Amino acid sequence: MTAIQISGRNGRHSLVNDTYEPLDNLHNKKPCWVARSVAPRYLFHSGKSRWVISKRLDDGSKCWAYVQDSGGSADPSQVPQNWQCCDDDGQWRQDNNVRAQPVAQSNDQFVALRKSMAKEMKKYGLTDPQDLKVLWKRLDYNGNNIVSLAEIDKMVVELVAGGTWPAYLNCKPALMRAYKKTILKDGDGDDWVEKKEFHALLLNIFWFAKLFQQFSAIDTGADRRIDLREFTAGMSSLGLHMDASQAQAEFQKIDTNGGGQVLFVEFCAYVRNRVNPDAHSEFDADIVSGEQAGRHMRAKHGHAATRDLVVQKKDMSQFDKLEGKFKAAMNDKKQLLKWWHELDFNGNNIVSLAEIDKWVVENYPLLNHKPALMRAYKRTIREGNGDDWVQKKEFKALLGSLFYFNKIFWIFNEIDGDDRRLDVDEFKRCLAMFSCNMSDGEARSEFSRIDKNGGGIILFDEFCQWFTMKSCPQAFQDAIQ
Repeated sequence: MTAIQISGRNGRHSLVNDTYEPLDNLHNKKPCWVARSVAPRYLFHSGKSRWVISKRLDDGSKCWAYVQDSGGSADPSQVPQNWQCCDDDGQWRQDNNVRAQPVAQSNDQFVALRKSMAKEMKKYGLTDPQDLKVLWKRLDYNGNNIVSLAEIDKMVVELVAGGTWPAYLNCKPALMRAYKKTILKDGDGDDWVEKKEFHALLLNIFWFAKLFQQFSAIDTGADRRIDLREFTAGMSSLGLHMDASQAQAEFQKIDTNGGGQVLFVEFCAYVRNRVNPDAHSEFDADIVSGEQAGRHMRAKHGHAATRDLVVQKKDMSQFDKLEGKFKAAMNDKKQLLKWWHELDFNGNNIVSLAEIDKWVVENYPLLNHKPALMRAYKRTIREGNGDDWVQKKEFKALLGSLFYFNKIFWIFNEIDGDDRRLDVDEFKRCLAMFSCNMSDGEARSEFSRIDKNGGGIILFDEFCQWFTMKSCPQAFQDAIQ
């Protein structure tokens, strides 16, 4: 299969101009390509009647450009129709200048490295839009739609420590480079990573961590600097063989100040030029500092941009605050009785689903999510005496399930029915979303304990129930009488 070069787009969405390298997998039973430049851009078939260029592999409903495919072509270069692009006014129009033409695949080691990332990120659940939403909610703790470098670093450390991400991603030089590239080149120039920049951030974290692996392999002196001797030997070990004069010429391209040493940031710029030689190398926005970053932020969000002015309806900090309140109540019989009497206003020691719903809506709107409420209720009566009422002795268990089912459902946004299933890798990712760090062995042991029939699959409801009991065991002890 050939690579595909897209060219000719000017103005809005000129970012589609790139060389797209073929991926090993099919998408919608058709070939697909990834941008050679390290950015979230894909060329693929919608599965219906279009070739599209978009930020992720999906159904193509949201894209930057597309061309109609009426003849079942093997790739977009075979389509005679003109490309359609979205202009500055938001209208889609035909652009006669855009061209798709086949070009030879690159056999460069670093281009191959870039192509391998799509498969690896899919392995870790970082390509599906739903998985990205879940991870963003975990990262954006206070729900203000922006995250700092410190918050990103904390997320990476925890996901690596919990075994959800590979250890090589916990690399400070690579993380700093990923952060700077995201905010200064892929983003809008402020000091924060926004939700719309999140996919680019993840791609950059993987890319620069992989480059640091390569850099460290070349840097045999382990001083975070590469000299000519290390460069020559190291590039040869990567399969990029050069004679002495070629190696020296390449080294001088990287060592722009003639100091005889190459730093990681210079190595990154060198690789970028190899991978995407058409990029404007005279100004690397991911390399230089953003002196005007604070001004960009204030212009966009106001002078108090570092405060929580952009607020979502629900965020993780709200759940954490309410969790503390619920846990405290579990050990306070007076508080529990107060809540129970609010529910059981007629004093018959049983409450219905409708009464529970009304109490939640009036007192704890954070927990007003009907699917989670229904599952918490069903779980409580199923574990109780099996009737349709929640009794006084089942109230603590109801509160625990009510809170944690809501938190889990909010994190995962939408749950596709009772038959949603998790395998062990998905189970470990769920643990990571709640900072529940376990070793791989511990996670597998817990999974096996839930998976009583040994089928390798657990239901999402079973995960919710297990997490509730693990997070708040006191909800299931010492029932109030």
